[in-house]
Amino acid sequence: MPKILIVDDDPASIKLVNGILMNNGFETVSAVDGLDALVKIKNDKPDLVVLDIMMPEINGYDVCYQLRFNNEFEKLPILLLTKREQELDARITERVNMEYVPKPLDTADFLRKINKLLSKGR
Repeated sequence: MPKILIVDDDPASIKLVNGILMNNGFETVSAVDGLDALVKIKNDKPDLVVLDIMMPEINGYDVCYQLRFNNEFEKLPILLLTKREQELDARITERVNMEYVPKPLDTADFLRKINKLLSKGR
């Protein structure tokens, strides 16, 4: 069963994403900000990270940067959650083993992208 780390500073968003993933057979772990995420990635070794972009302190972009420049996690699949979809370039995210979904979530699209990233592996 793939383990997915959910990172969001909004408890309601974590609850929603957690429910969708658990109902579809995934194991989940959650983090409330970027710093918490980096610690849990190192300790829990998730198979994929669902990452909100807009968070206080260490935002999603900074988490991505730190992961992509760390040999141990440079290929860890990341699914970005964003209200600001227009700022993301699909060609770039594809090259760095990332996808994105806009908020509010479309469950079918969300699960399709999760499965696509997991099928690529690390």
